[in-house]
Amino acid sequence: MDKKMMAAGLVAALGVGLLAGCGNGNDNTGEASGNASPSASASSSAPASDAGASASAGGDSSEIKGTITWATHRTELVDTDLKKYVDAFEAKYPGTEIKIEGLKDYEQTIRVRMAANELPDVLSLVETTKPDLPKFYEPLDDLGLDDNIYFKDYNSYDGKLYGITQQVAFNGLLYNKKAFEAAGIAEPPKTLDELFADAEKLKGAGIVPMATAFKDAWTLQYWTDPAEFIYGSTNLRNDKIKTDTPFTVDGAYGQGLGILKQFYDKGYLEKDVFSATWDQTQKDLASGKAAMMYIGNWAIANLVSNGLSLDDIGFVPLPYDNSNSYKGMMRNDWAYAVSATSKNKPLAKAFIKFMIEESGDYADHMIISPLKDQKQDLKQITDFMSYNPQMLEAQGVSEDVTAVENKMQFDPFKFIQEVTVGKMQDVFDTYNKKWSSAKKAAGK
Repeated sequence: MDKKMMAAGLVAALGVGLLAGCGNGNDNTGEASGNASPSASASSSAPASDAGASASAGGDSSEIKGTITWATHRTELVDTDLKKYVDAFEAKYPGTEIKIEGLKDYEQTIRVRMAANELPDVLSLVETTKPDLPKFYEPLDDLGLDDNIYFKDYNSYDGKLYGITQQVAFNGLLYNKKAFEAAGIAEPPKTLDELFADAEKLKGAGIVPMATAFKDAWTLQYWTDPAEFIYGSTNLRNDKIKTDTPFTVDGAYGQGLGILKQFYDKGYLEKDVFSATWDQTQKDLASGKAAMMYIGNWAIANLVSNGLSLDDIGFVPLPYDNSNSYKGMMRNDWAYAVSATSKNKPLAKAFIKFMIEESGDYADHMIISPLKDQKQDLKQITDFMSYNPQMLEAQGVSEDVTAVENKMQFDPFKFIQEVTVGKMQDVFDTYNKKWSSAKKAAGK
């Protein structure tokens, strides 16, 4: 898939009112919505479409009847917000029933069902090879959303759309303003030198400068962003196929991941990074025991649900160098999909359209809709865009790179862990050797 940087015009539009649409994917496994429904300074959902438009193309609201099952990874919301959305949908379409199935070990469970050809009607799409998308999923082009969604090509094949991202995330430097004040820091850092200087002040004040939730690993995925910023493109991971030695200390990976490594080497991460979990990290950031974390904007709601006032949460681009110019990463999350074997596709599609356009999910959880014309005025996003960052849009991993990474059993999260705590050159040498051998074995 050939993704491009976000156009300058779009960035300008985002800066004014956020005309914006976070996941599964090889680069964003683990992203989730907030685990509560705090009051957000955001507009509610877009205007409701008419009943006919809510149905699949060629149908009408009279077709929207019956029962379907919706399998979701958002288990913490099954009995609260998700049930609220289902109740609203069923009220709009009498004679329908949406059965919610929250799955703890979501991906593994769905993969087992994929193998048995027993997928639920609506689900969070589990990635497969592009040519296999039609085997498992139903095209969604008849929902009329194609021209108004971000990441349209991410789960498309042969000109057809099979998955619509459930949310969009901006990755940025999330920080507790009270923790900054306690350390005598008046404003967020604008350069890499200022970032490290602030970390030293925070450490001196007995506050963890940069939280990582290191043990859970998936939270480290965002730290590949600086490497892509330095490279100047989200092609970095896919461009590995062009060389036998993609990991070099003086290259994009070395310089980008080197920022996180410096935080570790200087003692600016958690005291015992190997026991730092996401559950505890949320609490520490909310209480001020930890000050910063580089993560998606979706985490704002998590801090609010853990007791931190929305006014005390800052969110700005990560200063990855000293240029006073900034880049931002826009990433997708799990995608809504309809099973190719669903026996009630009109109902399944109408429900997805409702969730995207009418549910209020995005305002409830302070996240960004995949709809380009849905405005959101969350102050933290407005502040982020005031830096005029050059926005990059994440890409999917190419089939060639996926083949090599599978051959070498590459775990990107473990890779970042090893680079952070180990000797970078040694770690890179090991991975370059594995990459080169797997690339040869895969015939790439």
